[in-house]
Amino acid sequence: NGALNAPGNILDEINDRLIRIENMLVSYGDFIGKIKDVKKSNPNNLMAKHFDTGYFNQLSAELQERLEKICRSGVENPDSGMGCYAMQPDDYDVFQPYLDKVIRDYHKIAGEVQHVTNWDLESVKDKLPEGGKLDLTKLGLGTTSMRVRVGRNLAAYPLPGAMTKEDRLNLEKDMVKAFEKLMEDPNYGGTYYSLTPDTKYSINEAKYQELVKKHIMFKDMAADSYLASAGIAADWPYGRGAYVSGDGQFIVWVGEEDQLRIMCM
Repeated sequence: NGALNAPGNILDEINDRLIRIENMLVSYGDFIGKIKDVKKSNPNNLMAKHFDTGYFNQLSAELQERLEKICRSGVENPDSGMGCYAMQPDDYDVFQPYLDKVIRDYHKIAGEVQHVTNWDLESVKDKLPEGGKLDLTKLGLGTTSMRVRVGRNLAAYPLPGAMTKEDRLNLEKDMVKAFEKLMEDPNYGGTYYSLTPDTKYSINEAKYQELVKKHIMFKDMAADSYLASAGIAADWPYGRGAYVSGDGQFIVWVGEEDQLRIMCM
């Protein structure tokens, strides 16, 4: 009986695959059509500007699905400047022919370049003020504050747009362990404010609004259509929060546009 049923099973499977392929072609046809419209209406949308239909068509079905997710925010928000978000750390390598053009355009990079990190002030001493120190008070600016910020993502997780709710919660738990070590260190102290409900460090709406007003906490990501389309705002407010040092000069955002936004005032 099994042998007699086998041909029918194979034909059913082939039919299912053909239906999936047909649906995919219809879906991507609409997707590509929208990108062509964005190219015309918003020429500064870099996602659309550098999108190559020929390149997309030669990708495997799996890679087409991945690239569609990368481009989705710029398709749904035509007025985007960048318009695309990497979802996995290896997207920059896998889709290098496309993303390299977008990144170069955004940063105004031409030709072959290699980034060199150089913290030696001696190499730029001719460009520094006398004594090697920039004193803004001598320029009549008075007391001035500065914020230094870097974004970081952990290798153990997908990038924010591809994270699941479980990923976000686990990332926050991992970071809380690190923050608790800082809290115990008298050089840092402070506390963690979690937007995830029912945790040891959860805060209420009033406290959240207070922190937002002071520019210590980030705003409601779910209200940002660009981040929502990219999947970065998904599962709000789970897995989101901010560590603040005792003196308020060191802040780490968790779960915003990057997994970590590390800031020093």
